[in-house]
Amino acid sequence: MIKLKSFKNKYFLIIGMGITGISVSNSLLKGGANVYFWDDDLNKRKALRKKGYYLVNDKNITNIEYIMPSPGIVTAGKNAHKYIKRLKSKKCKIISELDLFQLYINSINKLKKIKIIGITGTNGKSTTVSMIHHSLKKNNINSVLIGNIGQPLFSSKKLNHGVYILELSSYQLEQAKIFKPDISCILNLTPDHLDRHITMHKYATAKCNIFQNISARNVCYYDSNKNIKKIATTNLDMKKLKLLVPVKKISSSFKNNKKISLISKKHNMQNLYFSFLILKKLGLKTSDIYKSFSSFSGLPHRQEIILKRKNFIVINDSKSTNFESLVPALNNYKNIILICGGQIKSNKINILNKNRHNVIKAIVIGETKNIFFNYFNKYVDTSYVKNLNKAVKMSLSIANIVNEHCTILFSPGAASFDQYNNFEERGDDFRRKIKAEILK
Repeated sequence: MIKLKSFKNKYFLIIGMGITGISVSNSLLKGGANVYFWDDDLNKRKALRKKGYYLVNDKNITNIEYIMPSPGIVTAGKNAHKYIKRLKSKKCKIISELDLFQLYINSINKLKKIKIIGITGTNGKSTTVSMIHHSLKKNNINSVLIGNIGQPLFSSKKLNHGVYILELSSYQLEQAKIFKPDISCILNLTPDHLDRHITMHKYATAKCNIFQNISARNVCYYDSNKNIKKIATTNLDMKKLKLLVPVKKISSSFKNNKKISLISKKHNMQNLYFSFLILKKLGLKTSDIYKSFSSFSGLPHRQEIILKRKNFIVINDSKSTNFESLVPALNNYKNIILICGGQIKSNKINILNKNRHNVIKAIVIGETKNIFFNYFNKYVDTSYVKNLNKAVKMSLSIANIVNEHCTILFSPGAASFDQYNNFEERGDDFRRKIKAEILK
């Protein structure tokens, strides 16, 4: 665990005690700060008090100097959290998790032996940071993978030298003010989390915060095909804009390398290429990067083959949580029996037009029936079965009678929250249901 010693004897309020809030609380407490908490969940408040955490109240709130809202806590506007509104009038400082981490790095990185890599974007973040982490380990470079991928920043082990690799969400970046990674990257931007950000511009602005403190000593990559620079112009001055490095296209030497072609499907090529550019900036040799890539097995729930039969294969792509992430899956397979649906994030389903011909049957699940059903029903036989159990049974039944080799593709193209806590739980359930049906 990282200890935040620079706030010794200061008074903090942590709002939201999920894994991030608890991690920051423990780090501050170990460093000697006075920490109080609030969580909107009554049962969680009771449980945390039993564990020894101090709940904020009308008496101790007068001591608060700093507020650390967990990612997901609204900090501005009419929907701002009640304690944010109450303490802003007392001129308490709001400080984000990322800014606390930056202050910690500033305090220990006197000899510049630690590098920070920050990766964001709508799709591909986890795969990209995992590839970078895998390659660094294979090349005996000390590294830690933290952030939105699972392990909170302050639960990480302390590095004296090496690389911190951060997967960053729009929620985390939205609140950042001084965060300044040595190498930063926006992989892509498509509509997501609009229930929180309301507009695509506000969502993109939050993502572009990763570039807000850059200088000539930093390296900043972005996908030039996604209008990221156009959005960044509203937040960055011309000197900083000139430092952004557009990735216009993947070099032919990289794309045609035999090792890359063996391990990459089309949907992973961009993730591999951004990883390659970042690893080169860190000083790795091209041959060493290619060698490390060849042993990277990929992450679960991302076009993961979970079953092969003579006449069909089954793909678990539960990480597909928006229309844009459904596109590469439809592009990669033929004769698809598609299981899709959930909570949609936009109404731009026509983005699927180019690859819809690969679908021979659509099975819609989840709460957002009409958009998926009405779209696919115009082109192929489409059914609505609501839950995954019925969808699995139907898909296997169809696969067993189709005359040619086909693909059962579970690629929801929507969020999981109507039926599951997250895409991992949804993907695990799909895997279990497939296995149960096959073993019958």
